Amino acid sequence: MSPTVLSFWGKGGVGKTTLTFSLSLELALRGKKTIYLTTDPTPPLPYWGSKDCDWREYKAKCGDNLELYLMSEKIVRELWIKKFGEEVYEVASSIFPVEREVIDYVAGAPGIADEFLMYFVQNLCRNESADYIVWDTTAAGGSIRLIRLEKEFYEHLGQASKMYLKIKGTLEKIRRGKKDPAELIDSWRKIAEEVLSFLSSSSHKAYIVSIPDYYGLQVTSSIYEELTMNKINVEKVILNMVFGEEVQKECKEIGNMAREQKKYIQEFFKKFEGKADICMVNYYFEELQKESHILEEIGKRIIESCIGGLQ
Repeated sequence: MSPTVLSFWGKGGVGKTTLTFSLSLELALRGKKTIYLTTDPTPPLPYWGSKDCDWREYKAKCGDNLELYLMSEKIVRELWIKKFGEEVYEVASSIFPVEREVIDYVAGAPGIADEFLMYFVQNLCRNESADYIVWDTTAAGGSIRLIRLEKEFYEHLGQASKMYLKIKGTLEKIRRGKKDPAELIDSWRKIAEEVLSFLSSSSHKAYIVSIPDYYGLQVTSSIYEELTMNKINVEKVILNMVFGEEVQKECKEIGNMAREQKKYIQEFFKKFEGKADICMVNYYFEELQKESHILEEIGKRIIESCIGGLQ
């Protein structure tokens, strides 16, 4: 049985990485085989350092149930080149007089890394025997639009262009044994279709993380529209760093901030009424509790209030 992918979307600074890592730890503690994947440039390495993890390049095995994937920009770039670099060169050189440097140029193009990660997660879902893949995304939804546009571009590629590539590809195969560019482009179209199909399937559950403020509401609304436009169901909107009564008692100055939050919490409920349920995760002061206890509390809170029943 394929694992369930839990993806978490949102702008930077909303605590998405802490939430997802806490969830992964708690799932593993409950006996669920869990893969945690993040592209956060500054992940919570101190938390990971406290675990008994065996690192191999960008992957680590932590105990029996938890596996980590730290996908830095450099790692993603290398994996993309290994998978698609030669194919891109084959197609580009069939149309333009380009050198092999075009591979590095395309690998560094905006959105390529995020697109590749969607493909990478889809393949993890196919090949791994995990129960859950917890995906800490960096994208705010725009990369899904890029994949959709890419698929549409391949579909609407003019017949004249397709015929040109087909003829040129046939000649190149005879002369040098190269792949047919038209076939490569068609394979990319199929990959884009498969990724979009996977993201909208029942195996993938999307969550949007925000903090209760004006900008958070605007960004969350934008991400929600992008996901649902591509038939990706949003399970819940998670409001993070909510000031609870305990924190307000410890720090009186937070009272005004809490009242401001309350106003926007009401706005979130109003905005997403009938669209997506909302759950809240409290803000924790590290000075008040140990880091490990905070992670444990957050993990339990997400499972009990945001994720729901475990499979």
